[in-house]
Amino acid sequence: MIPPNTADPDERAAYVVLAEARRRWHKRLADARIVLAWAMAWRADADGHTKLAEAVRAGDLDRQLHGWDFVVLLNREEWLGAEFSRAQMLSLVDHELCHCAARLDKYGEQVQDSEGRGSWRIRRHDVEEFVEVVRRHGLWKADLEQFARAAGRKE
Repeated sequence: MIPPNTADPDERAAYVVLAEARRRWHKRLADARIVLAWAMAWRADADGHTKLAEAVRAGDLDRQLHGWDFVVLLNREEWLGAEFSRAQMLSLVDHELCHCAARLDKYGEQVQDSEGRGSWRIRRHDVEEFVEVVRRHGLWKADLEQFARAAGRKE
């Protein structure tokens, strides 16, 4: 869904990428209202890493005022950079949508809030590790082994 007041062609193009990622890989988010926003001032941190995007679950006030469940912030400078390909855009949006998850009850059904809307949460990464630890110790835990197997295959 592209918000009707989006006149910026770069923003419209980003919504096309969002729609494709949702259609291809994130059908579970069909009821989630997701908006995009540009992050303008993200710079590399002390380790040289530049944040490319961030998924944020909307708080109660934002849901009441704007109706969004999630905001995906995109680093505008990186997104529009000459080196950032369409495939990378799609991968980045796919990554951020993986953070967006329904809050489930003990029966696996989505929890509803007091207004009857679906309740959502931010999902953490499957793997968190340093390259040098893997170099020294290999795939020392199950999530690393699973990640390595997945890296060898592509849909």
